[in-house]
Amino acid sequence: MNDIATPHFARPQWRSLLALATLLVALPVQGQEFRQLNRIATPSAAQKLPPGARPLASPRPVSAERIEGAVKSIAAAWNTQQLGGLLADNFNDKSRLLDSLNAAVPRDATLRLLSIQAAQTLVQYSQTGADGVPATYSRVSVTARTQLEYTDGKGAAQRLDGTNEMILLLREPQS
Repeated sequence: MNDIATPHFARPQWRSLLALATLLVALPVQGQEFRQLNRIATPSAAQKLPPGARPLASPRPVSAERIEGAVKSIAAAWNTQQLGGLLADNFNDKSRLLDSLNAAVPRDATLRLLSIQAAQTLVQYSQTGADGVPATYSRVSVTARTQLEYTDGKGAAQRLDGTNEMILLLREPQS
């Protein structure tokens, strides 16, 4: 009589089977949270070099002063609306960038370099320039903190901080 009044799932053997089934169902669900890591295919550095360029066997670090000088010259060109002369011919949407700077940025705005947070040489190669002089070219990624300063329509001074990544191509004559 006791067996008839007790439901099937309340019996001890059914409880352990129910717990085991719940555990087996929960494990695959939890395992689906992990993603498979796939390597991102990137072209080799040799494919990024211009024709006639030779990668350096042992890359040399680019000096911090050289990098800072290049970033300061970019800020100075931005302030004098001469940025177009520093951008590469193959810069993506070069004319669109320059047009939007002329249209959207206040005329009295100035860009100030606050700090350089990081610089990493991406690739270095040797190539003879158009002038016939061999030179070392360094493509460097620079992360810089900048501040845009301008006066708004109400006459109040505004400061906008930003972090920018720039890819620079630096040329140094070989000695």
